[in-house]
Amino acid sequence: MRQRSRQGIVILVLAMTFSGLAATLAQARPVLFARTPHVSQGKIVFSYHGDIWIANADGANPLRLTANLARNTFPRLSPDGKWVAFTSNRTGNDDVWVMPSAGGEPRQLTFFSGNDAVLGWTPDGQRVLFSTGRGPGPWGSPLYTVSRDGGLPSRCRWTAPATG
Repeated sequence: MRQRSRQGIVILVLAMTFSGLAATLAQARPVLFARTPHVSQGKIVFSYHGDIWIANADGANPLRLTANLARNTFPRLSPDGKWVAFTSNRTGNDDVWVMPSAGGEPRQLTFFSGNDAVLGWTPDGQRVLFSTGRGPGPWGSPLYTVSRDGGLPSRCRWTAPATG
């Protein structure tokens, strides 16, 4: 009888411990150090600890889009919300990458030996706008766009837009 009583107490203590642990793990904790957020089409995309994440605009249903050792930053949703363009140094320097916002394999769009940084999308969602160091001098380099399907970047027609 005493042995059953001890077993019951042990089971009760274990059940209380695990239920308390489960309740603690289930509580939502705030995301700290999220960077470069962008909100569009009811979604928010952001960089967190070097990876790209997407969630509903209220923060619900987060999904990690990238998982690697590279630094992935400056995510921007396309105007229709179907694509995410971002900057990544996974090949050694910062280049422009794109991937479906629902997840999938990222594709590299720029292959410049210097740095390229995503700024946004063209209004039609067909091209990614980025800043670069490929201009004639270190300051006032022009902005470029590149097709989300790949190809050669095109210099924007504006004069020295990167300087404001």
